[in-house]
Amino acid sequence: MVFNNKLKIALITGGTRGVGYEIAKMFKRNNYNVIITGRKESEAIKISEKLNDNDIYSKGVVKGYKLDFTDINDSNKLLNKLENKDIRPNFIINNAGTLNLKNINDISLKEYEIMLKVNTIGPLILSKYCLDILKCSSDKYSGILFNTPPYNIDDKTTYLLPYMQTKLAQTTLMRSLANLSLNNNAVVCGFWTNYPLLTDAIIKKNIGKNDNCMHPKILSKTLEELIFNTKNPTHYNSKVIIDKEFLKNKNVNIKQFKIGNNTKNLDDLFMKHLNINQKKNMFYKF
Repeated sequence: MVFNNKLKIALITGGTRGVGYEIAKMFKRNNYNVIITGRKESEAIKISEKLNDNDIYSKGVVKGYKLDFTDINDSNKLLNKLENKDIRPNFIINNAGTLNLKNINDISLKEYEIMLKVNTIGPLILSKYCLDILKCSSDKYSGILFNTPPYNIDDKTTYLLPYMQTKLAQTTLMRSLANLSLNNNAVVCGFWTNYPLLTDAIIKKNIGKNDNCMHPKILSKTLEELIFNTKNPTHYNSKVIIDKEFLKNKNVNIKQFKIGNNTKNLDDLFMKHLNINQKKNMFYKF
């Protein structure tokens, strides 16, 4: 399918499932052309076709590309188009990420390298190729957004040091780009959740159960409210928006996103899973 050239473009990494998939649907519903990426080209194309078939009322078109920052050489189809400005996104949503629950003693260099490439280097490369989003522009809507946590160094953060280092480096990138921005209409911020979301990162790693989770739509609604229903979204530049607080201020009832009746706080579930008190001694064995 061919993009509607009259429409703006949103690029969502990790858009084949979970949070990224819901964000892709949200942008298409708001009449954007959408690019979704996945680690497998076939899967990205399959999901893009599904999104096009399921929303015949939108003027936007969805395209799927392979983007795997652990396999840069095989991801050049999209990266070359971005670098050469054959594709000029108005929004980049850095959603793709990888979670590793091992502490600094147990994680291998290979595992750390994968996290560093996906969580840190990947968003940096996309930002490098799309800095024109941050230049002076008359466009009303544009931005670079990151699925990344606020700075908060606690026991959980310390135990998950390898993972949190790669994510908080992304937070630093976000805040630096916000400081760099010359476009008064460019939104550069982070978004994060108070809740475990019904995604592979929570369920397959046994951090929580379905009944503990919120639907990933809660984060796509957060971005929709920010981008399309906020008078001055750049007010949030360099900040990390938390879904629970932000949606409450927008008078959005978050109960609609509950999967079951035993919804938990994300940090509480992590603390229980990691069993910090029993493992502190292990952490300090270096």
